[in-house]
Amino acid sequence: MKLPGGVEFIISRLNEAGHRADIVGGCVRDRLLGKEPNDYDITTDATPDEMHKIFSDVRTLDTGIKHGTLTVIIDSTPYEVTTYRLDGKYSDARHPDSVSFTEKLSDDLSRRDFTVNAMCYNAKDGYTDLFFGKRDLESRIIRAVGDPVVRFSEDALRILRALRFASTLDFHIEEKTSQAIFEVRELLLRVSAERIFTEWKKLVAGVGAYRIIREYSSVISLIIPEISKLHLPAKENFFTASPEMRELSLFALSCDNPAEAYISAMQRLRSDNKRKGFGASVLSAINLPSSTREELHLLLVRCGAECAVGVLNLKRLLGVSNAVDMDLLMNIIDSGECYKVADMKINGEDLMSLGICGKNIGRTLETLLVKIASGEIKNEREELLSFVTSDK
Repeated sequence: MKLPGGVEFIISRLNEAGHRADIVGGCVRDRLLGKEPNDYDITTDATPDEMHKIFSDVRTLDTGIKHGTLTVIIDSTPYEVTTYRLDGKYSDARHPDSVSFTEKLSDDLSRRDFTVNAMCYNAKDGYTDLFFGKRDLESRIIRAVGDPVVRFSEDALRILRALRFASTLDFHIEEKTSQAIFEVRELLLRVSAERIFTEWKKLVAGVGAYRIIREYSSVISLIIPEISKLHLPAKENFFTASPEMRELSLFALSCDNPAEAYISAMQRLRSDNKRKGFGASVLSAINLPSSTREELHLLLVRCGAECAVGVLNLKRLLGVSNAVDMDLLMNIIDSGECYKVADMKINGEDLMSLGICGKNIGRTLETLLVKIASGEIKNEREELLSFVTSDK
């Protein structure tokens, strides 16, 4: 396996000092799958103090030094180098109360979550695969290292990580590991919202998301109770949809008031305001008619271009819209037709000159915009002013 220069440098330095070092975890898994890893983690029998001496001439950061992790920076790229360790008890079902360093690579690999993440590699020793992770990769299986109940009880986030890996890799979850997920799933209630949301976003984006969400709906309902009465759209539509539309479809089909339910879920999961606002706007507009040119024009007026496109994408996922509707919507947008107050041929100052003031200015402009969209009047200055004066 050809490794990045920075990784080879770190491993070589540790070897020269009499220590073993391997790349470990997800980077090994990804390379075996033919993917380029986002980052490389390195495991070694060198203690933190020994690593400080070995890399004394290199920039380092004590990012997790009490847990044995030193970040070594090579050519502006950070690499986490961690001492072999054993974890103590997990009182909070998330973090070990303590860690102890060990000289045995087997101890370090045995504490990891899944077999496909418990492999390591260096050029001298090749692959070290004590738990047959390579076999599980070839069989497309997610299997816990050791007793799955113990693994999940140590760190409840591993429950969602199992679902996420199965979704993103399109793997199946091994039977005992799957049984353990259902058995201890309520431990997820002890995991922080931010951690849950990070895994959920990756899960729903995965190629196997439809199957995993369906098969583990009782687990999903624990983290997103708003969709406990889960309904899924057609599989083929779900597969081709964006992650955002997939997520919104679950709320559209599973909730009596999807916009309200979505806001509730996103607030609890600490979603960013942009994602929350967009999703709520789309779900609020999902029942607005959107088949004719006039209806699409009105949809643009009521929720703007980004939301209108989102509404049609969601409706297409739900099987109630098609490409023709989207083409028509884009034609309205691209042709420069008026669907915003800023595009109207009159403005607030014009209305003030006619004696309209206060909140009535905004209301009048909105009324005119709707009438333009519906085709009742044209976006022409004299016609708009004439309508306003005749209506006074």
